Amino acid sequence: MTQDLEKKIEVISINDSIPEENGPRVPHERQVIDTIIEIWKQDPNTENLGVSKLHSIVKQKHSNWSLSEKRVRQLLKKFGLSTNQEQFTYAKDIKSELTPDINLPPKIQVVMTSKRGKCLYAKKPITKGELIWEEKPLFFIPPLANVKLISHGSACSYCGKLLQQTEMKTVLKGLDCNVCSEIWCSKECKQQDGDLHSILKHNVYNPTTKKSKFINPDSFITLQDYCLEESWNALYAITLIYAQILLDKSGTKQKQFNAMAKVSQDIRYKALNSGGGTFDNMNGGALFVQEQQKTLWKEGYEKFLSVFPKNPITYKEFLYMMGTYNINNLDSNIYLTQSHLNHNCNPNTSVDTNINRISGLKVFAKTNIKEGEEITTTYVNPNHTLNQRQRELRVNWGFICNCEKCINDSNEQKRRKSSTSNQQTNAKNIRNMLKETSESMGDKEFELSIPQDGFNGERRKSVRFDEKVVAVNN
Repeated sequence: MTQDLEKKIEVISINDSIPEENGPRVPHERQVIDTIIEIWKQDPNTENLGVSKLHSIVKQKHSNWSLSEKRVRQLLKKFGLSTNQEQFTYAKDIKSELTPDINLPPKIQVVMTSKRGKCLYAKKPITKGELIWEEKPLFFIPPLANVKLISHGSACSYCGKLLQQTEMKTVLKGLDCNVCSEIWCSKECKQQDGDLHSILKHNVYNPTTKKSKFINPDSFITLQDYCLEESWNALYAITLIYAQILLDKSGTKQKQFNAMAKVSQDIRYKALNSGGGTFDNMNGGALFVQEQQKTLWKEGYEKFLSVFPKNPITYKEFLYMMGTYNINNLDSNIYLTQSHLNHNCNPNTSVDTNINRISGLKVFAKTNIKEGEEITTTYVNPNHTLNQRQRELRVNWGFICNCEKCINDSNEQKRRKSSTSNQQTNAKNIRNMLKETSESMGDKEFELSIPQDGFNGERRKSVRFDEKVVAVNN
């Protein structure tokens, strides 16, 4: 009976108990770096570990990897992830000019500085909680993820808002396109999008005119699908921006975009390459998507040129447009006044973007701001660790932050490291003392007298392990 039962029982192993491969293997350098980044993300405190301990954790995760401590150290250095090596920055390569035709808020002025470029400063004292200004996007970029829904009439052609079936039935009262299947969610969206929609989607012109078509709509649809496939938001965005610039007969939008802080995308790529892409994501605006892959740039450039056959730009200008968009956009949109705000990990303003993205943003005073004080925002999450903030700022905006919060966090980090080092030294000294005592006493037993003063013969309660402690001493 027992033998029959044993034959019917099948012993299986849980998936995570099965080794990755039979026998040791040498991992690719990218696998090692990705594992280290994953370890840092899971526990930010591990960013301060030495190579030896970091190597030990990697080996625990991948016991079959043939990976030496020396190789871990070399890879950290190669990808710019060592804390003690000089990091690549490109802040010195970012140039900007005074912005033409800008209407500034009444309490704000623009100042050009040699170290921080264009800055916004308070002309008058600003009270905490005060609305300093609000503005709509200079260049509005619909969500790339919704372009298919837009083309099928399931989302607004301009803002990308998803439409319910009930809305789609009632919205067709003058808000549908009379040429294609796209619709708008409001009169405002249709008015904002009218000219751009026509030249990009079907290029409707009076057939009696001889006006040349300066945008190829078929090429735009091809580029749009390509951007969606490659998750390449920046290429999609600069194509829409350039189309809006060409539509602006005054030339103001071109001048304002050119005056923004600008840098070439290939320069930014050097920082990404030296940082292993650590902690890059889609949250926070000017972060890398797929454009870091150099092989895509040329292909994207050719598709961009095909959209604008009458107004080509050079490859160099294309890379500058890409880089300029990446360091200036907020929630994919470009704002004129907001783009002047410099970074501080503890900013004196809060920038609130509206859920309805075409409504723009509002800037409030987070603290009382004195006359002559710089107006600042934060480019990253202030609650992230020092190393996360520093790396994200360096890769995406090209500078090492030296704000007061970063300096304080750095000092605190050094104190913790020093404290840990002292604890390890004390523990080592105690072990050595016990070892010496053991060697001198041999097998002899000895007793330690219990101190009486202040304890009345009763034991001291443990603060660490007792669930409730009324007093340390009884």
